[in-house]
Amino acid sequence: MKFQEELKKQMKKNSGYLIQLDISLYKKVINLMIKPFKNKRIDKIVSPEMKGMFYGPTIAYKMNLPFVPILKKGRVPKIFVVRKSFKDYTKKKKTLDLGKETIKKRDKVLIVDDVFESGESGRVIIKMIERLGGKVVGISIVYNKLNKKEEDFFKSYNLNYLVRL
Repeated sequence: MKFQEELKKQMKKNSGYLIQLDISLYKKVINLMIKPFKNKRIDKIVSPEMKGMFYGPTIAYKMNLPFVPILKKGRVPKIFVVRKSFKDYTKKKKTLDLGKETIKKRDKVLIVDDVFESGESGRVIIKMIERLGGKVVGISIVYNKLNKKEEDFFKSYNLNYLVRL
């Protein structure tokens, strides 16, 4: 089965939740998420929980870079966070926390996630990184569900995706 067809099948079957159980598919996903950024100067890899954590730590390890998690509200002590709320693609309110000490001025950051549906979480993550003085130099996702306007916005941050849904 072709690679993109397999990824689409995984999304339909289990929302891409079990890609990492097929080690050859998972390795290919990781390598393709890294490929456009191999020769770019990147200081840190950032991923939001939950499914972004399936890719971010592995990519950080393979690129020999620090990994920075963005966690759901309340998982980092309040005095140590940059906190942003937004409405996700289902219109539910979500809040993300990023540790203040994790991103330094002029850090070049690669954002890694599983899927961008409406792009709201991606926009919030970019704002948080920029608020701390970092610069987003790339975004690498498995699944792209963005509309054209949203995709055009993220292209200015070097959006890489493996499959359009």
